[in-house]
Amino acid sequence: MTSTENRPTKPVFDQDQEAMRCPYPYYTALRDTAPVYHDPEYDIYVVSRHADIERVNTQPRLFSSQNPMGPTVSGAIAAITRAMTDVTPEFAERVRVVMSRGDVLFTQDPPDHSRHRRILNKALTPRSVARIEPQIRQLCHDLVDRFAAAGEVDLVPAFCSPAPIHALATLLGVPVENSGDFARWADAINSTIGTSMTDEELLGTLETQIEFWTFFEDEVQDRRQNPRDDLITAVVQARNEGDAPLTPNEMVGFFSQLIGAGADTTSKLLSSFMLMLCEDPDLMAHVRAHPEDLPRYLEEALRLESPVQGLFRVAMEDTELGGVAIPRGAHVWVVYASGNRDDAVFDKPDTYDADRAKLRSHQAFGHGPHSCIGAPLARAVARIGFEVLLERLDDIWLAQEGFVPRYDPSYVMHGMQALPLTFTPLTVRPS
Repeated sequence: MTSTENRPTKPVFDQDQEAMRCPYPYYTALRDTAPVYHDPEYDIYVVSRHADIERVNTQPRLFSSQNPMGPTVSGAIAAITRAMTDVTPEFAERVRVVMSRGDVLFTQDPPDHSRHRRILNKALTPRSVARIEPQIRQLCHDLVDRFAAAGEVDLVPAFCSPAPIHALATLLGVPVENSGDFARWADAINSTIGTSMTDEELLGTLETQIEFWTFFEDEVQDRRQNPRDDLITAVVQARNEGDAPLTPNEMVGFFSQLIGAGADTTSKLLSSFMLMLCEDPDLMAHVRAHPEDLPRYLEEALRLESPVQGLFRVAMEDTELGGVAIPRGAHVWVVYASGNRDDAVFDKPDTYDADRAKLRSHQAFGHGPHSCIGAPLARAVARIGFEVLLERLDDIWLAQEGFVPRYDPSYVMHGMQALPLTFTPLTVRPS
């Protein structure tokens, strides 16, 4: 066996493009031979079976979420610290808060995480998402208007990326005209996840994140004085009896997480499901004829091509999982995308089947206390996005015969960089 075969995680952690496009054979090898595997080069413990992932995620005191994006973020913080030799202590603390995303929600453990969740659940409600569904639909139509007449489009930059950004701006109560800034900020927030950067690149992304932080600090202050019917106001005003209100850093940290995670993951879901439809004409025909089935079909897309491949936990004490000793302080990568293809839970797990049993048992939005608080918004944007696309575009095909998508070089975030399509435009925009 070669060294790569002895280390099934090597192509994934080395960001080999084939592994970025299709990491699933490597996950299968892990589940079959080493379901809790220690990668010696990266010093990461990889958890690949559905049941073990659930065990980790339901023990937050033992497996902490203090660094869910993994050692690359720790490396980024260290590199930035090295580069900031002549800054004030106040600026250094601001950098720490920005990089830790405000020490709120998914970077925290109970009891602080429980407090955050109780308060934010009062702000980000199903009603708040349902309230903006008409605006999301209008925004999606506006995006399609820009390319419908051309008969061809790269769907990723034209629709998949801006649609969730516009929806988030609407939910937060920020003008859609700021969506260009939102896109830059989301890219900067996610830039250190599961990849590597130079010190210069890290400092550049830090400057952009501080720009984001300053913008939302001003928005929070504005909503204190001028409340509106939007999510920023709801977060500013959210209270829960017995809990201390959110601090300004916690509020802005939540917005950072919402934009960073919500924009990127929903964009990747849109593009991956469209690729599935283009590669399966029968599936495309069914979804077009039965748009009411979209929620179920999108759930199966989430299971099969999880936008977030996995998140990290930190072992808070010496422990054991699956017969493997895990030392205190170790980084543990829980691979949701592997758990979602575990044949102990899902029959024929590599096959798309929206009628399968246990469909909602997928872990694409996490599991346990840290399940994604923004999942209802992601589901709504994806559903409405496809309703609009299939309403406006007919005869959708891949523009390139034998098209093989190129994926982002990240083992945490899984998504393609381009999706060129051809289609027949419908001449009338529905009222």
